[in-house]
Amino acid sequence: MRAILIINGVDFTPWLRSGGLQQTEIARQRRSVVALDGTAYRAEIIKRGLSVGLIDMKDTDWRRMLEALHSRPVQAQYMDDRMGEAAKAFYVTGPTAAAQAVRGGHTYFTGGSFELEEK
Repeated sequence: MRAILIINGVDFTPWLRSGGLQQTEIARQRRSVVALDGTAYRAEIIKRGLSVGLIDMKDTDWRRMLEALHSRPVQAQYMDDRMGEAAKAFYVTGPTAAAQAVRGGHTYFTGGSFELEEK
């Protein structure tokens, strides 16, 4: 299974660092009831969360990725652990990176990361 991450038409896949695409389950609308006989009944809605980490990159590449994350929620295509290839809408949290060095008229950024939470 090949990792895929395309957000609003921009392919983030080549910029993913090793271990840079982590998936989690987010439980929403969790409810539980205990019946008179002591039996617990639970229900919840599971949504997908993605944690994205990127390799070092030039300023032009980082700006292109920020532009793709600008219109929210974003439309993302990715390889889901359970369902295979999926396309869903996600909310974006905290795109961050640190300017590492300036060389040849370009600023290089390190530690690029952000979180996605399914709408």
